[in-house]
Amino acid sequence: MATNLFHQFLFRLITAVFTVVFALTSGVFTRPRALPQAPDDFTPVLRFAVTSDVHLDGDPAQPAALRLATLLQDSYAYAEGERYQKLDALIVAGDFATSGAEKEYQLFNSIMDRELREETQLLTVLGNHEFISYRDEDASVGYDVYRALVHEDVDRHLVINGYHFIACSYAPDGKTFTEKKPWLTAQLDAACADTPDRPVFVIQHPHPFATVYGSVNWSDFTIRTVLERYPQAVDFSGHSHYAPCDPRCIWQGAFTAVGTGSLSALMGNLNYIAGDEDAPGESGAFWICEADAQGNVRLKLYDVVSRRFFEKTDYYLPNPAEKRNHCYTWGTLQALDTTPAFPAGAQIAAEQTADGAVLVFPNAESFWGAEDYKITVKAGAKEVFAATVISNYVRADATEMRVNVGALDPGTYAVTITPCSPYAKTGKALTGSVTLPTP
Repeated sequence: MATNLFHQFLFRLITAVFTVVFALTSGVFTRPRALPQAPDDFTPVLRFAVTSDVHLDGDPAQPAALRLATLLQDSYAYAEGERYQKLDALIVAGDFATSGAEKEYQLFNSIMDRELREETQLLTVLGNHEFISYRDEDASVGYDVYRALVHEDVDRHLVINGYHFIACSYAPDGKTFTEKKPWLTAQLDAACADTPDRPVFVIQHPHPFATVYGSVNWSDFTIRTVLERYPQAVDFSGHSHYAPCDPRCIWQGAFTAVGTGSLSALMGNLNYIAGDEDAPGESGAFWICEADAQGNVRLKLYDVVSRRFFEKTDYYLPNPAEKRNHCYTWGTLQALDTTPAFPAGAQIAAEQTADGAVLVFPNAESFWGAEDYKITVKAGAKEVFAATVISNYVRADATEMRVNVGALDPGTYAVTITPCSPYAKTGKALTGSVTLPTP
């Protein structure tokens, strides 16, 4: 008991520290307010899909490969039902491969050849995984393979429908961006001079430091130092696989940052110190980003597994080129967070399976949804299971949790389940007893 209380205290302390760090690095302070909503007459002149961390392994039957195809199929289907019916670009913010092996590139190209339409431009960057096969001898070979099989330029600056896109790969070492700083700065200067009243879209693999969820342990500081001079920048990054449905995956301060999650599997970090956790079950998500003629931006998150949009993760960004419009700050999003609560009459059930006992209980609800659940199972006074598990908020279709608590003997157990929000608000515990029958 004392150990659990200490862990809770430490978690709250670290959360408070992170709140201060993210608030101070935002560069702006805003009073809490309702988030803006896209007007009914919002009409895009630009639409693109953004993903990262596909991690193709060369097998066409790999779930991530099938999801990449689904991404394009469903993006086109969505576009065809809208007033503006085009998908102008597909952006992959690195790690489309697992190791950088040629068979992984070939699978990527075969999916693009089959699914990508002529109207849609492809824009990719090298993540760290595109270099893995070559690190032991010469990481820069990763550039050679990319140039031969994807595009001759590892860094690109495009203009699509009047909007600038700047895509910056890792340096040839596959780890740093220091030598890319002059190029990225020059491209941003040129883009902002050309369209000072419009956002500029920037893509690289790791998160800018101290911005979105995962941007402390899966980030790059150099990128942050460049972007903070450009309020017009709307940056997309991956690397962490952290769930983009989490409100911490969008951040506005000196610029705008958006975490792209993964098509392979979504993850989270439940207390900043215990390491990353996989989300339960199958998961994957990508953004559809739209912009209108006035520079306003809409971000809609799509669950590529259940093949539907996340209802809560539909963000409208009044023209981000104006810093005064930056309302998706850490402070605002945190202030909107509410304490998660289980529905009235919620109960805990248990199933005995060949893989262990499975607890079944309904989702706790809050403004952003529960991020995790702290679960303890006791047989009398003896604790037989204790863990914090990431919630299934990574799935747009999920209504209940199913948690395997391992092999348990037949008998009756006391269960306590405490929900926690993305900003560490702890809800009232759901308690009950479950009985596992003798086979």
